[in-house]
Amino acid sequence: MNIPVKNASPTGTTKAPTAPWDAKSNADGSSDLAKKALLGAKFIRESNISLDLPGASQDYKKLFTLYQALNTLQGIVERAQEKNVSATSMRTLERVFAKGMNEIQGYLDKTTLEHVGLVQGQLTERLKSTTGVPRANPTYVGKPVHQGTATDSVKAFEGDVKFTIRIDPPKAGIYEPKVIEVNLADMEPGLTRSMGNVTAFINEKLGAEGVSTRFSVERTPAVPKKAMVNGKEVIIDKGKDSFALKVNGSTTEILSFSAEKMSDSVYVVQTSGDTDNDNKNKPETLNDLSRQILKFQADISDTQASVTRSGVGDSYWVEGRSTQSSLEDSIKAVHQTVSGPDGSVYVLANVDGEIDGQGIKGAQDVALIKYDSAGNVVYTRTLGAVDTASGYAMAISDDGRVAITGSVKGQLTTETTYSFTTDSGAVYSQNSYNYSKGYDKSITDSFVTVFDASGVEEWTQRRGSIGQDEGLSVAFGEDGSVYVGGRAQGVMTGATDGTDAPAAVGSQGGWDAYVMSYGADGTYQATTQFGTTGTDAVSAMTVEGSNLYVASNENGQAVLHRYDLSSGQPVLTDSRNLGHLGGGSISSISIHDNKVYLGGSADITSTGGQPALMSGAAVSSAHKGGFDAFALSVSTDFAQTAHDTVAYYGSDKSERDAKVTFSEGQAWIAFQTTGEVAGTTKLGEKDAVLARMDVATGQVGWQTRYTGKDGEVNPNAIAVSKNSTSVLDQLGLPGGTLLYKDSTTVTSGTSARAGDEFFIRDPKTGVKKKITIDGKDTLESLATKITRATGHKMSVKVTRSGGESVLTITPKYKNAEIEIVRGADGRDALDSLGLSEGLVTNKASPATKLGKNDMKLFGLSLDSGLSIGNIDTLADTKDLIAAAMRNVRSAYRHVRYGDQSEDGANTPGKTGGQVPAYLTSQLSNYQAALSRLTGGG
Repeated sequence: MNIPVKNASPTGTTKAPTAPWDAKSNADGSSDLAKKALLGAKFIRESNISLDLPGASQDYKKLFTLYQALNTLQGIVERAQEKNVSATSMRTLERVFAKGMNEIQGYLDKTTLEHVGLVQGQLTERLKSTTGVPRANPTYVGKPVHQGTATDSVKAFEGDVKFTIRIDPPKAGIYEPKVIEVNLADMEPGLTRSMGNVTAFINEKLGAEGVSTRFSVERTPAVPKKAMVNGKEVIIDKGKDSFALKVNGSTTEILSFSAEKMSDSVYVVQTSGDTDNDNKNKPETLNDLSRQILKFQADISDTQASVTRSGVGDSYWVEGRSTQSSLEDSIKAVHQTVSGPDGSVYVLANVDGEIDGQGIKGAQDVALIKYDSAGNVVYTRTLGAVDTASGYAMAISDDGRVAITGSVKGQLTTETTYSFTTDSGAVYSQNSYNYSKGYDKSITDSFVTVFDASGVEEWTQRRGSIGQDEGLSVAFGEDGSVYVGGRAQGVMTGATDGTDAPAAVGSQGGWDAYVMSYGADGTYQATTQFGTTGTDAVSAMTVEGSNLYVASNENGQAVLHRYDLSSGQPVLTDSRNLGHLGGGSISSISIHDNKVYLGGSADITSTGGQPALMSGAAVSSAHKGGFDAFALSVSTDFAQTAHDTVAYYGSDKSERDAKVTFSEGQAWIAFQTTGEVAGTTKLGEKDAVLARMDVATGQVGWQTRYTGKDGEVNPNAIAVSKNSTSVLDQLGLPGGTLLYKDSTTVTSGTSARAGDEFFIRDPKTGVKKKITIDGKDTLESLATKITRATGHKMSVKVTRSGGESVLTITPKYKNAEIEIVRGADGRDALDSLGLSEGLVTNKASPATKLGKNDMKLFGLSLDSGLSIGNIDTLADTKDLIAAAMRNVRSAYRHVRYGDQSEDGANTPGKTGGQVPAYLTSQLSNYQAALSRLTGGG
């Protein structure tokens, strides 16, 4: 074969030994190589490589050694792809694969070739992060309010539409606050209330006050509906453009909205679709679920009419509902939603993929999502668990701090800051990091994380027993302290009986309940553990004054406990057994008017002969059958009185998973049902019912029943918010202050945790310097750390990309080179930052002319985080290894023929881009990486 030679071979001859990929080679294939590796053979076996050309360059031997090691990895992946691989065999394959990766990395680190340079990661002259941190952007786009044209009359603007805009300075005293009253009735008579005319009217008002904030119209182009007709895709509906109000603000003007008529609201987070996978006749519906957050007006009654109306894109609208927002597909479960003091609502979700632009590190993580009253996302925070985590409960303090709790398996890094003062009075602080995986990395521990009012993490604590445990409830004390309730299969560290003379306790058997307390700064204080020989758990808790009220499910019994907090630690003062739940559950607890309110679900006909829930108490609304929602009240001193009351709400069927919350003695109830609920009409197979009930009288003040996708809706969580429904909802605008700027810390804007790390290595000296992220790091401070670690060889800048800030790393001068290397397993920050492993060098640019003594470099794009821990991504793992093998062949061709390329394999890949966390289950991440490694081909 006549191969053209552009430049002479660096070896001086095109003669070369037979390569292991050559059909004439007797080298072992991937299957035989894998078999030997599984029997204990090493992946790197340079001494076993024989060159059949005397005097050939030793570069060939090293390249062939590396190629066969990669080929061995391929064989391991192929073994893992076989059918019916047992769990034991899979663990062996994972271990051997990891061993091979370590050997290959070690070989690349210590091996030097004479004629080419090899880099394990990618080769780039400009490394740009693909994950950014939000930039300050003084604009806000509301929810769509109109479909059609910009000149149409807009239904949302009809009727009595008036609201108030307040402009405040960023700091008091700069200028006097300004209040602008907007009443569309003041528009020119006969003028169409179109998008353009209304924004012009509002802007005239703003201009008259001399402010710079302005409104405009945000248009979203129509999305045509298409269908296949006679084998061809045709447009059956051109669709309509959507329009929303857009606020173009200023960093010198703090904007807030309010309305004259404000109502309370109730939020419902729900799942719709084939919620129980029972529609076997329609397999396309199985697991095809979607999740939404709905907002209803909460004070509808005989004397208070609904002020809500359906909006653009609303599906299955029902009277009383004011907004609907879709949740991201990566959300797989929502266990709690809580309203904030500013009219916002928080959702605690379990996610298995990217959420609001943030990737996750493991198979599942916890996400805290804050929405404004219009249903727009204010911020998203992920926990950053390395393996898997679940969020079960959340609490909001009066000052807006947020506490979440749940369970974590595997590593979760925590940060502790120590401050000290020198003799001269100077104050210094130092951070330390705990990379614990718990007592046993294969079982769950409890965690609690606290964020400040702006969503910046203040502290995280992880505690556990020798068995499994999980946090299921959380509450703030009046002094900012935090209390966590949950359950454990072993003895929690330091657990006592919680009395005024605390004594150590042992496990009672099964699951025990526990209460744990922390100071406002996250300092651990005490743990109380209690229970029966059965299954026990703290289901809900709340603080009132100096008392902590705890509701637990103890072997099927609903039990109340009261703890005195005046000593700084919970001391048990009283308990009361409320009776058997019949297999039901407790969902909430509240204190109002010297009464304890408790809600959940119960079946009082299935108590196994034990006293049923609130046996002997007044029943203001009778049990309907099976599992019903319940709401009860007892005195805060737990005394049995004639005022003890329980009310049931349900259908003739069972509503086992009813959600109940309280607002000023009123119970809000939501559940899925197939039964008949008095006063409602059945719509689908499994409808959702939402109701407000007075516990004392059992009277239902308001209720609604609605359906959804595939006739099934299942409420997951509910929350009541004060003064958050108004005419602003129909305008797509939020009540309260517009937040233009999110936190700029790296840990807030990405999945990175304080303590995560990566390395900067000098390829000439081999010296590595560690970059550690702390909780206060911004991209700017991180850029400074990287610059210093490179010895100022690199220009590290924070640049704008869309609405985010990203890092860009480029060489400062011609011969400057640095290598980006992953951090330790479980601590690596590269994936969270969207940075790739590899060498940053001007030599990666095709435009750079290599000098006489410059060596041609090849990036293998073999990420050190590659694994076979997820069977769903094995095919992509195999493709990535194949890409690395092609790059080795490209290096071989250069050694043999000079500056040639094979199918473009020598061409540097795209600059920047994230090598994803291969420990995750995200197939899309693998495919994105493959696209980058193959140049998008």
